Amino acid sequence: MSCAPLGLSWFATSPRTAPSRRRGSAFRIPRASTSAPDTADGELDSVYPEGDWRNAALEASLSDEGRMHREARGRNVTYMLKVTYDGEAYLGFQYQPRDATVQGEIEKALSKLTGEDRDFLGVGASGRTDTGVHARGQVVHFYARRPLPDLTRARKSLNGMLPKDIRVVELRRPHPAFHARFHAVRKTYHYYLDTRLEHDVFTRKHAMHCGWKPPDMERLRAAAAVLVGTHDFSAFSNQSRDASVVRDPTRTIYRFDVVELEDGLVRLEVEGNGFLYRMVRNMVGAVMLAATKKGAGAGDVEAMLAGKDRRVAPMGAPPHGLFLHEVVYPAALVEWTPPGEDGEASAENE
Repeated sequence: MSCAPLGLSWFATSPRTAPSRRRGSAFRIPRASTSAPDTADGELDSVYPEGDWRNAALEASLSDEGRMHREARGRNVTYMLKVTYDGEAYLGFQYQPRDATVQGEIEKALSKLTGEDRDFLGVGASGRTDTGVHARGQVVHFYARRPLPDLTRARKSLNGMLPKDIRVVELRRPHPAFHARFHAVRKTYHYYLDTRLEHDVFTRKHAMHCGWKPPDMERLRAAAAVLVGTHDFSAFSNQSRDASVVRDPTRTIYRFDVVELEDGLVRLEVEGNGFLYRMVRNMVGAVMLAATKKGAGAGDVEAMLAGKDRRVAPMGAPPHGLFLHEVVYPAALVEWTPPGEDGEASAENE
């Protein structure tokens, strides 16, 4: 598939031609069916499917052993950030000692704010976005020795130190056990297509231009529908950057919606319980092939899914059209109030 390379603020306000979907904070709690009430003894009901490794991770992090491990290192307070960024100038999110990364910029700002080095801060994210991938709802955690006295001032200070293409839009004090990656219940990614014959010069860096051969919308929707459900997504996952890590290729996709916007723009919305390495971009590449190649269709995507062979699936879509849009966490971790406080909101939003 060969489609060449929308301002960021434009994407947030464009009207839909499809029915409106729910919106929410990156710290939004799960739907009622999977919510985790804060019980009297401080424990959490299971919010992940039976047998999911995250149940054990949640239990371990909430245990006395987990607390003592954090406190032994002086990590007495946990904070979470909602971060938005344009990924064009960065070699992905994950820290690289010799390259510009989103994590590296956040760590430099946090070190100036707290006086701690990156090893103590323990910055972690909900996921490692690749080179050129953007985010509206990336969630990051870090540790501190003592509470920040003013979250509003701290957030403004961070934004004053960060590059202009990275913004902290929320700062919150969650449960001390909170972990941005291990405790995520579900994620939503958005991928943007520009189907106009001529791309817009002001939006070309944030959407895949395919106006020379625009997708058939009905075929695109049919192909996307094939990927909804619980499947082995081996055919849509590149080999992990860490060859020693072997991940279960089974994931659940709750929805894969095709939303037509104004002026020939299209937003693909993919929501799932988790994603493999480059899985979203590979799925977009497959459904675009099904919607643009003569004689192709949803059956081709079904065959790829059943075959479980990455080598026969098409090349993934380019990174610049992809946005990490939202991450959902258990309510009892996010809506936690520190002991002794009066229950006022512990987050500051723009």
